[in-house]
Amino acid sequence: MPREPAKSKKKSSHSVAPSFKARLAKLRAALRNRSIEALLITNPNDIHYLTGFHGDDSWFIVTPRRPILISDFRFQEELDEITGVRLLLRAGAIQDAAIDPLSRYDSVGVQAEYLTVATRKTLARFLGARRLKDTTGLVNALRVIKDEFEIKQIKKAVRIQERALLAMLDRVGPGDAERDIAAELEHQMKSLGAEGPSFDSIVAARTNGSKPHYRPSKTKAANNQPLLIDWGAKVGGYCSDMTRTLSFGRWPNPLAEVYTIVLDAQQAAIDAIAPGVCCAAVDAVARDLITKAGYGNEFGHGLGHGIGLDIHENPRLSRYSNDVLQPGMVVTVEPGVYLPGVGGVRIEDDILVTDRGHRKLCSLPNTIQWSTR
Repeated sequence: MPREPAKSKKKSSHSVAPSFKARLAKLRAALRNRSIEALLITNPNDIHYLTGFHGDDSWFIVTPRRPILISDFRFQEELDEITGVRLLLRAGAIQDAAIDPLSRYDSVGVQAEYLTVATRKTLARFLGARRLKDTTGLVNALRVIKDEFEIKQIKKAVRIQERALLAMLDRVGPGDAERDIAAELEHQMKSLGAEGPSFDSIVAARTNGSKPHYRPSKTKAANNQPLLIDWGAKVGGYCSDMTRTLSFGRWPNPLAEVYTIVLDAQQAAIDAIAPGVCCAAVDAVARDLITKAGYGNEFGHGLGHGIGLDIHENPRLSRYSNDVLQPGMVVTVEPGVYLPGVGGVRIEDDILVTDRGHRKLCSLPNTIQWSTR
């Protein structure tokens, strides 16, 4: 059986601050609207959002009163710093530890998009299938709007990733392998204070830039050839995400022309960002410009996405999206054109939606003059 750890007397640096209380209050209101008494949260980033706890292999139960955080011995010291929750340290399987507290409620919501079928069956066997209610997106609906603290963390991540790129460019160049460039970039981000990269860095030299989600290899950067770098830092659990396309010397045809087209499309889309604007409309601004230039078929992905505790969050800047921009959303704007056998150009920055429009969180230059090394 799980046991409740002794309460720590030291002051908390991760206590349930007013922001955490407000998030829980909003979530409880959403549960009441759905006639759900308790919600079992199994997504680690959702637990982080609601408690400040970073550990894995843990579950969180939101109840009408004091929520319950289920974890294990490995995180006891971190857990002792969490206040406002009931802590259960499990010795066995996590679902076994959750059965008793969940059995006290007639209606238990589960995160259908994160809970495995096998685990749901186990819970249904012990609790009864009638108790379980599948939910989707309840916490995501809260996370889509960033508060002041979250925006500050993302801005810190942006500053670190920008400084890291500049430091890396002083150390690498033609003749260096993609994977060595990626390693140097990630080393610089950690040295500057990042927890790590927010995703596996994309470093695509020469013709490899035509592959949007390319994995770095032993291919070497070369003179008069492009180098596409898509990278991000993680600070306080929050992600940043940028892309720059460089050329060590002369741009191969027709990438210089493509660069200007992509840059113009990005700026036009950023200019269109404001509260109340449909995400599909922002995507259309960039897509129409690229299509009119003759490269519509070479821009095959969405214009951008939200960022936060996950590198890809709502809203989606996509032609298929029904999302509407609201103040507090942070999105990427990343149009690209990809030419097999030649290379690709993608330019990406992080944009905050404000009450009156938008604010660009990135300050790294993106002109073709700066991008020609």
